[in-house]
Amino acid sequence: MKKDDYIKLLEEKDKLIKKYECEIELLKKQNEYLKQISYTDSLTHLGNRRALEKIDEYDSVIMGDIDYFKKINDKYGHQTGDIVLIEISNVLRNFVRESDLVCRWGGEEFVILLKNCNDKDAYFKAVQLKEEIASLGDKFGFKITMSFGISNIENKSLKTAIDEADQAMYKSKEDGRNRVTVYSLML
Repeated sequence: MKKDDYIKLLEEKDKLIKKYECEIELLKKQNEYLKQISYTDSLTHLGNRRALEKIDEYDSVIMGDIDYFKKINDKYGHQTGDIVLIEISNVLRNFVRESDLVCRWGGEEFVILLKNCNDKDAYFKAVQLKEEIASLGDKFGFKITMSFGISNIENKSLKTAIDEADQAMYKSKEDGRNRVTVYSLML
């Protein structure tokens, strides 16, 4: 093989390597994007249930559910319901610390995971959230409230803590809605 032919082959090889490196980099970026959107609720841009799958460093969980959300959708339409979900999501996002995590659990339910926060502190945070959410009613011209349940995660799985927070939230609803209930105080 002539020297010139060999140099051409090397140059072609380098071009192919650069081309494949660019394609690999593009695939990595696309993979990262797909991963990100698979963990994100498309309406609220909060995390979704999948975002909670690998979480284990939190101390308390708050579960919240918009009271009478179906009535909002039925009376004002689903577009208004979506706007309410977005506004509440913004309140939740702005309320939590950078170390915390807020996710849309599904429908009109949200989960907030708190670091370095016991039941008492989580209760006061949920009460503040409840009041902040209620103030959104002024913006919309109709009543908006949420019911909350709280559980600690210490010595239990996240699934168990979420189930307990869910039970506490339903206790809030049974007791008249627009309330905060701590699971450990239900026992």
